Amino acid sequence: MHAKGVDTMVNWRGEALEAELSAYAFSILREGTLTLTRGRGKGLPPIILAAPAGDYASAGSVERLEHEHALREELDAGWAARPLAITTRNGRPTLMLADPGGEPLDQLLGRPLEVAQFLRIAVPLATAIGGMHAHGLIHKDIRPPNILVDRTSYGVWLTGFGIASLLPREHQAPAPPEVIAGTLAYMAPEQTGRMNRSVDSRSDLYALGVTFYEMLTGEPPFSAADPMEWIHCHIARQPMPPDERVPGIPETLAAIVLKLLAKTAEDRYQTAAGLAGDLQRCLAEWEATGGIEPFALGARDASDRMLIPERLYGREGEIGSLLGAFGRVVTEGSTELVLVSGYSGIGKSSVVNELHKSLVPLRALFASGKFDQYKRDIPYATIAEAFQGLVRPLLGQSEAELGGWRDALREAVGSNGQLVVNLVPDLELVIGKQPPVSELTAQDAQSRFHMVFARFLGVFARKEHPLALFLDDLQWVDTATLDLIEHLATNSEVGHLLLVGAYRDNEVGPEHPLPRTLEAIRKADAKVQEIVLVPLRLGDIGQLVADALQCSPARAEPLARLVHQKTSGNPFFAIQFLTALTDEGLLTFDPARQAWQWDIDRIRARNYTDNVVDLMTGKLRRLSLPTQAALKDLACLGNTAEVATLSLVHERTPEEVDAALWTAVHAGLLCRQDSAYKFLHDRIQQAAYSLIPEAHRAEVHLRIGRVLLSSMTPGDLAEHLFEIASQFNRGALRLVERKDRAQVAMIELRAGR
Repeated sequence: MHAKGVDTMVNWRGEALEAELSAYAFSILREGTLTLTRGRGKGLPPIILAAPAGDYASAGSVERLEHEHALREELDAGWAARPLAITTRNGRPTLMLADPGGEPLDQLLGRPLEVAQFLRIAVPLATAIGGMHAHGLIHKDIRPPNILVDRTSYGVWLTGFGIASLLPREHQAPAPPEVIAGTLAYMAPEQTGRMNRSVDSRSDLYALGVTFYEMLTGEPPFSAADPMEWIHCHIARQPMPPDERVPGIPETLAAIVLKLLAKTAEDRYQTAAGLAGDLQRCLAEWEATGGIEPFALGARDASDRMLIPERLYGREGEIGSLLGAFGRVVTEGSTELVLVSGYSGIGKSSVVNELHKSLVPLRALFASGKFDQYKRDIPYATIAEAFQGLVRPLLGQSEAELGGWRDALREAVGSNGQLVVNLVPDLELVIGKQPPVSELTAQDAQSRFHMVFARFLGVFARKEHPLALFLDDLQWVDTATLDLIEHLATNSEVGHLLLVGAYRDNEVGPEHPLPRTLEAIRKADAKVQEIVLVPLRLGDIGQLVADALQCSPARAEPLARLVHQKTSGNPFFAIQFLTALTDEGLLTFDPARQAWQWDIDRIRARNYTDNVVDLMTGKLRRLSLPTQAALKDLACLGNTAEVATLSLVHERTPEEVDAALWTAVHAGLLCRQDSAYKFLHDRIQQAAYSLIPEAHRAEVHLRIGRVLLSSMTPGDLAEHLFEIASQFNRGALRLVERKDRAQVAMIELRAGR
């Protein structure tokens, strides 16, 4: 194609072919959010054009088309409709695909398929998904409109790769259902962000289970009236067995579908290949006898990829206590403070995040923020982070819904809205420009802020949607936030609020301000509960190892004992230890035996460190030097940093930063959320920071402080003053020039230090 700079199109035989789209005759293949148009032309390869429906193409729809086009080298014509070029047609962005034939599967549905027809489609469909997974892709939007089926040859091809991922696992943060990528009716529970679980290849198998259910019964397993009800269906409701909905469906097929629809990924098929094997057996029996005898499912379903289970081991009692506190907040309309303590890596955040699935049926809200050891002198930074996460999604709601929030928020903050806007800048986009507030003495100003913020919070914490507010790493809390926590926990006007704080008890001594604040809260007769997490017992580690290696606890016992000994029952360390064994070839998968193998003596001989930071540092040192350099700058900025900030500090383009950090994301060390990178655990950040020689750290911080300062407008400087001051403070040993010292003194003065 030469018009409008479109890439050269390549036909099935690999011959270069240029032709104007006007040489094709087009017919509608499917209409929906994306319109698929089939093109045929004499002597020309068949094509499909995918374009956003309607006259207006949203930024998201364009990004998805571009993303699918960018994946063209990863997609195989044996199981996918491969992208050829991206162009503009009739004023709309359009993706051109090689047309493998067939028609969208949804055009065959609406009534139950016969068993033979179902199986003749299901086998190649499972095989196609297996081929995709073997290429390292997770589709994340498996559904009938994205599946092409040739009813003559029963060839099957996948389309709709607009949100597909090349990561083995993705951490899905909770988000409003309207903005979750994917299709809610076919979405795996973990993809909703409400399950405290990651998205991986087994998420596609759940969506395939929904598709199979619809093929066999003529309708999906669930129906819902709104997005939150869809999420509740996937998380909590059990589908009616398909053979009960449509008599005559073989019991074994029904069992296969229900296994795919298991709520937790560990209970589903683990591989598309294992599923395809069972379906092939069903097809062979059906064609031979007209029936399918029951058999043990998943006999050849072992995964050759190490997927550490994400279920929590040995924490049932602690999770129950947390859920009990939330239940009281809901039923009594009260406020409770729950403190979760334990060593780093013991699983505090994981326990708290188990709240998510319980919030869904009550339409409760969840907000979270994490204190940073290098930003502990920035007042309210973590509260700001938490409430930015609550306010920002409001901007994506309909005008009617947004109007309700706007009215409630304006009434709550009154004439003092600027105080909250200073903390949560996105609030101004909801309630509009606010008048300046009057000057008060320091004590009166604090009392006013506490009053206004409590009213602001009360808009989110209501009977119709209670609020769980999670503040992580309280050992690094600033005193201003502690005072605010005390006010919220003891204020009788605040209700329907569960305050959860997590902290490392070994880093909070008698001189730390946290114990004094907690004592003051208790004296005010506020409800306070403490949950202390201890190391996992050998039996819990044994079950984790057995589940990870897909074997019996008895077979895993010697290795589990060694893991427990090395890690002292710390779950994060145990997971990293197992991952290190896999990375170094000491845990390997034997395809012939369909089992994981290891030599306990070889593992002992390696004399692994008993320190998780040393283990993580060793893992980081195996990454490329550009990746290590980017990780070091990120660690200096904190637990999380915007790509734009990291690009500035790292002196690379955003694209170069993404390229440098890709392997770290792929290795499960970082996650990319919206426009930011985040360390998946404090210990990883600590290990990345340790890559900088101690003697050079002050110099690095001074460089970062200077770069940040030079890039700031006066308005930006006011917003980021504390962050810049923190960098200069940590680089103070290298402050030798008088002008630098004078500039830092000015910043310190403006920051109120």
